Amino acid sequence: MSRSASRRLAFFVLVCGLAFALRIDHLGASPLRGDEAFAVRYWAADPLGADPLGADTPLSHREPHPFGTFGAFWAWNQIAGSSEFAMRLLPLLGNLLGVAGMWALARWLFHDDRAATLAALLWAIHPFLIWHAQDARNYALWAGLSPLAMLLFVRAAASSQPRRWAFYVAAQALALYTFFLEAFLLPVQILFLLLTRSHRDVWRRTGIAGIALGVLLVPWLVQLYWLSGSGYSGTLDRADPAAVLTTFLPTLLVGDALSAPWNAIVPLSWIALVALLLAHDARRSRTPLWLSVWIVLPTVFLLIVATRMSVFNPRYLIAVIPALLLLTARALTAPIDSSRLPRPAIWLARVALVALLVVPGADTLARYYRGDTPKAPDWPTLAAFFMERAGPTNLIVFPAPDPTFRYYYTDGPAAEISLEPGSDPADTLDAELWRDAIWLVGDPPDAMRVLDEQYQRLARYTIGGFPITYYATREVSTDDIAHAVGATFGDFAHLVGYTLHGPSAASPAITLSLYWLPLAQTQIDYKVFVHLTSPRRAPDGSPIWAQDDRAPGTTTWDPNALLRDPYTLLADATEDLPPGDYTLEIGVYDPATGERVPVAGPHGDSLGDTLPLATVHFPVQ
Repeated sequence: MSRSASRRLAFFVLVCGLAFALRIDHLGASPLRGDEAFAVRYWAADPLGADPLGADTPLSHREPHPFGTFGAFWAWNQIAGSSEFAMRLLPLLGNLLGVAGMWALARWLFHDDRAATLAALLWAIHPFLIWHAQDARNYALWAGLSPLAMLLFVRAAASSQPRRWAFYVAAQALALYTFFLEAFLLPVQILFLLLTRSHRDVWRRTGIAGIALGVLLVPWLVQLYWLSGSGYSGTLDRADPAAVLTTFLPTLLVGDALSAPWNAIVPLSWIALVALLLAHDARRSRTPLWLSVWIVLPTVFLLIVATRMSVFNPRYLIAVIPALLLLTARALTAPIDSSRLPRPAIWLARVALVALLVVPGADTLARYYRGDTPKAPDWPTLAAFFMERAGPTNLIVFPAPDPTFRYYYTDGPAAEISLEPGSDPADTLDAELWRDAIWLVGDPPDAMRVLDEQYQRLARYTIGGFPITYYATREVSTDDIAHAVGATFGDFAHLVGYTLHGPSAASPAITLSLYWLPLAQTQIDYKVFVHLTSPRRAPDGSPIWAQDDRAPGTTTWDPNALLRDPYTLLADATEDLPPGDYTLEIGVYDPATGERVPVAGPHGDSLGDTLPLATVHFPVQ
C-alpha cells in the first residue's frame, strides 16, 4: 500500500471513529420520546402476527412508513432487545454508512482526497444527523442509505458492468423500503444523466435497472395504494415556502432552527459564500449544478405534498444533507482562479464559511449533550412514581395519547387511558367514575372540571416535570384509614387516624390525609399545620424542612360526619433532603393569633399542642 493510500485509510478510520464516538455517547441516557416508543412497541412487533394496535386494518395500511422499516426494527429487536440503547443502536449503525458514502461520493465527483475527507468529517460532526442517529426511528437509516444509493448510481452510470448496476438496484430498493420519500431522489439521478450528457448505452442500462427496481418495488407500490385510502393527513405543518430558508436550511446546515435574524443570515451567507467560491473554481464542472438540483428538487416536491398533507418538517429532507455537505466541501477545497479572486479574499471566504457552520453547530451539539434541549420528558421517573403510588383500582389519565408511558410502565398495577383531542372529557371519564382514585397528568381544564365535580382533590405534584393532580372519591369510610390515632384537639375535633402516601424512591412527595370526626363547629376558622421536622436544622435555621397549612373549615363542618383532610409536602422537590429520620407532626392553631389548640390523648392525657404522627427516612430505599 502506498504512503498516500495509507494516509487516506488512516484519515478515514479516524473520521469513522469520531462519528461513532459522537453517536454512541449518551445513546441510552435520554428516555424515549413518543415516536420512538411507538416504533419500539409497534414497528418492532411481530410483522406476521396480530396487529399490535388491535385495529381492524394492519399497521402497514395506516402507518406511513414502508415494510422494510418494520422488518428491520422487528429483526433488530430479536437480536438486540428493546432497551433505549439497543433500539437506538440500529439507526446509529445505519447512519455510519453515510461516512463511507460521503467519502466515496466526494472522491468520485471531485477527484480530491481533501474534499472527501472534509465531506466525511462534516457528516461525522453534523448535529442534525447525530440527533437522529440517537433516535429510534428510520430517518438516520434513510440518511445513511440514500447517499450510498446515489454513489452506486453515479458509479454505475460511468460503467458498463452489470454488477455495478445490480449493486445500485439493491441499495436503491433498500433505501426506498426504508423511507417513502427516497422516491424524491430518483428524478435527481435522471437529471445527473442529462447534465453529464450520458451516452445512449447508459440510458439503456438505466432503463433496465429501472425495470428491475420496479419489480422489486411491487409490494412497496401496493402499500402506497393502501395508504392512499387510509385517510392519513400528517401530524406536522403545512407548506410554508418562507420556512425553507429560515427553518429548513439552518436546521439542515447546523442542526437546529436559529433565532432571528440569524435564521436568515446563516443560510443566506452560506449560499453567498458557496456560490462565490464555486463561481471561481478553476476546474469548471456541472457537478455543483447537479448538487444544487439534489437540494432544490426534493424541497419542491415536499412543498407540493405539504399543500395537501401536514408533513412539512426538516427531517423529511434529511436526504439532501449530503448535497449540502458536498457543496461545502467543494467550496472549501476547490482550486480557485486567483487571477479573478484575490488570494486574501479566498481565505477570508473559506474561514467565514467554516465559522458559519462550526460555531452554531458546536453550540447545538454542546446544548444537546448537556441536556439543555432534552429529547423527551422524564417518563421513567413518572412511571416509577405510579408503580409505587397507584393501585389496581386507580386510574391514570393523560391529556392526549402517547405510547411512551406504557413502554416504561410495563405491568403497572393501575389502568391508564388518554383523552382524545377535541372530544369532551366527560365522554371518556364517565365510564371510569367508579374508581376509588384518579391521577390526572397535565392540566386539561375540562378534565379537571369533571373530576373536581365528582372527586375530592387530594394533592398536586410535579414528577419528572409532569404536573399531576391526585383525586379520591368523596365518600369517606373508616376503611380508608391506614393508621388509627384517637387524639382530640380542643373540644371541637377528634382525629380518628391518618393515611400516608410517600415518600418513595421515585419521589420525596408526601400526601397526608387526616381523618377528622368533627365534635362541634367553631367561631374561629382554625388552621391545621403539618410539619416535616428533624433535629438537623434546615438552611433557614429552623427544624422545619417542609410544611403545609390549611383550614379544614371548622366553622361549617358537619359534626359526627367523618371528614378527609389532605395535606401535601415536598410536591415539587427537585433535590433530596439530607439523609436521616424526619418526623411528621401536626397541630391546630388560630391563624389570627398563632395560638395553638391543646391536644389530648385517647384517655384524656395531655399531649401538649403538637402531635407527632410518623417517622420517615430519606433517602427512601
